[in-house]
Order: sequence, then structure tokens, then C-alpha cells
Amino acid sequence: MSEKDSIRVIIADDAINQLDSVLTDYKRPLIISDVMIFDKYGAHVENLVKADVIWSISPDYKKGLVARFSGVDIILGFGGGKSIDLAKLFASDAGLEWVSVPTAASHDGIASDVASVMHNSYRYSVKCKQPKLVLADLTIISTAPKILTRSGIGDIISKTSSLAEWRLASECAGEPLDEKIYGTVDHSLEAVLRDGGLGTLVRSVIETGMAMTAFGSSRPCSGTEHAISHAMDRRMQSLHGLQVAFATPLSLYFLEEAGYAKHSSRGIVEFMRRKMMPTTLRELDMSRDLFLDDIHHALKIMEKRNRYSVLKHCKATDTDILNAISELNY
Repeated sequence: MSEKDSIRVIIADDAINQLDSVLTDYKRPLIISDVMIFDKYGAHVENLVKADVIWSISPDYKKGLVARFSGVDIILGFGGGKSIDLAKLFASDAGLEWVSVPTAASHDGIASDVASVMHNSYRYSVKCKQPKLVLADLTIISTAPKILTRSGIGDIISKTSSLAEWRLASECAGEPLDEKIYGTVDHSLEAVLRDGGLGTLVRSVIETGMAMTAFGSSRPCSGTEHAISHAMDRRMQSLHGLQVAFATPLSLYFLEEAGYAKHSSRGIVEFMRRKMMPTTLRELDMSRDLFLDDIHHALKIMEKRNRYSVLKHCKATDTDILNAISELNY
């Protein structure tokens, strides 16, 4: 866990005001952001920071593009998931450190070393590097649209199935499992299930992102439910956290059957409803046939990644899956 522990984390109200001290050793930071965040906070950041700040607003990523910014010595991702992913990619290309300054707690990529990239309507992951520091300003994050906070909660509760499936895969298929990292992710999950506070959510998405980096893969936080979400990406562009949460009860249903679920599928559905997250096919404008096709595609993704799926373990047929969909009131 030494790599994880090397990341500095600041979570506080008005944390953005510490940005100049964070950048005290740098002369030319490149900030990747979007128009809305730049318009709202750009002048404030420039007044705060003594260094020669360069902005790149909503860039289209191409490998080597960062070279056009001469003299840059550190990169910041200031905004939502796309800005942070672009900062990871730019930093990886340039061989520079990067700082994560999230404006929403919408997913656990805030502090991970993996960037999510869309290509031909399909989302895939690119290994980059972990941030040098995460600067999470709760005052800024509290102003994010509520749907982004729900997405972050969704990404965390998907760990109810990913952790259980990780244990299953370790015991039944020999996949490596790290008990300390398992405990870190489980602690973050339980904290969010108990406490609806924004600070708890922010800390949890940061801790789970760092846990993936420390383990060297997303397996602690990503199972069949994430593979289903990746399959769903072929047809829709919903928020990642809402999609993985949507698929979580289905995975849990079969994990209960296998005897590995710590949380009940129906209990998680009720939790999601209380948090106003989509739990039905109608809410996502999907049919059962399309969902079943996504599940089939997800199994191919799991196989390609050499990950053991609970659906394979249970030898789930289409009839079994459709029965589960019906019982869970999808």
C-alpha cells in the first residue's frame, strides 16, 4: 500500500484556497478544465496562484498533444470526470506529475491511475499514473448537480457486488486477493451506506480509487456489474456511477445464490430508490432484450479480462437471468 499512501489528500471547505501552496515548487502549471468551470473559477484561480498558469479548455485528446504547451512542469485536472481523465492522459504523455481537483464526487476515478476513454461508442480504460495530490474542495463539490452526487454514491454501492465477486473469484478461480485492500474498499462502502454526508462520499471515492492503484488493477472495485455498464455504453451515455449501480442488484442476486453476498440485492434496490437512482428498465429506456444482450456482452468482457463472473459460476441461463430481472422488478 506504499504507493497509495504516497498520495497527499486534502478534503476541506474552501480547499481551493490552498492551491498556491500546492504549486509552490512549480512555475508553469497546465490546467485541464471545461468552459463552465473556467468561467466560474478561472479568475479566482489565477488570482490565487503566483505561477504562470496555462489553461486547456475541453481539449480533444490526441497522443502527443501536450507537447504544444512549452515549459509545462505539472498538470492539473480541474472539473468533472472528463477533465480529470484528460489530465491523467496528458500527464502520462508528458511524464509529469498531476493534481486532481474534482468539482463533483461522481465516480472513483478522482484518485485512480486509470483514465476512461471513449472510442467508437465503447468505453475502455487506459493505465496512466496516480495523482500527486487530490485537492477536494467541499464548498465547490457541494454545488455540483445532484445527479453527479448520486452517480458517486452509485459507484460506491457497486462495491457490494464487486467485493463479493472478488472473494468468489479468489476462492473458486484463484484470482489474487489482497485482504488489506479488500478491507479498505469495504470500509469505504460501509461508510457511504451508513452516512449520507458529502464529506464521507468524497473520502470514499478517493480511497477506493487509491485502492485500485495500490492493487494494480480495478478488480477490487469492478466486477460483472461494471462489465454490464461497459456493454451498456454501446447504446447509451448515462453516468457511469448510475449504470454500474443499476447492474449491481442483478450481480448481487446471483452472489446471494452462490453464498457470497454480504448485502441483499433487494436491500440495495431499496437504498437506490431512496437515493433517487434508476432501478427500472423503463427509467433507462431499455427493454429486457437489450439488457440481456448487454449481459451477454459483459460476460465476453469478463472473459477477455480473465475475470471470473458470478454468472458463469452459477451457470446462469437466459431464463435464470430473466427470472432475476423480474424478481428484482427491473
